[in-house]
Amino acid sequence: MQSYAQGPDAAQIRGGWGWFVGFGVVLVVLGLIALWNAVDATLVTAFLVGLALVVGGVVEVIGAFAVERSIGMRILHGVLGVLYVLGGIYMMANPTFGAITLAIVISVMLIADGVVKLWFAFTRESDHRVLLGVIGVIDILLGIWLWTGIPVSALAIGFYVGFMLIMAGVTWIVLGFQAKSLPDQAVAA
Repeated sequence: MQSYAQGPDAAQIRGGWGWFVGFGVVLVVLGLIALWNAVDATLVTAFLVGLALVVGGVVEVIGAFAVERSIGMRILHGVLGVLYVLGGIYMMANPTFGAITLAIVISVMLIADGVVKLWFAFTRESDHRVLLGVIGVIDILLGIWLWTGIPVSALAIGFYVGFMLIMAGVTWIVLGFQAKSLPDQAVAA
């Protein structure tokens, strides 16, 4: 009998290798479709982010009244939840606007992340200061590029989603073939 703390043994992992590879192939195909049609991939991504906002908003509203809090905190969480729901519905109804909004948010986050990385590179002693500084500059440049190209740069979301699906699919395929060749005495993952 196996407990959940032990995890699967090598034979179980090896037996499921085909599922890993199959899942990887599906992800690669979805990634190629997303790259082929980055506009639709961007719009679908914006729609899914809107859906996630709606679900998160509903959970926030429920949590506002399900957890013991002060009246002020209940009101704050309730209002935030309603704003999430409204924003999510608006993104789902207008995925083009949602994609542009996502591009703006991502560009601002990249610029802020780059500034923080540069600050750490110059103020902290580390063996990786130069690398951190270079990554910070790249983040800032990508953020500026994304910001200055709006609304066209919103398509970068579709390309990114497609690329990440392909990378995830390749990873699952490699893991599947590695699982297939596991020896019997391998330590459980």
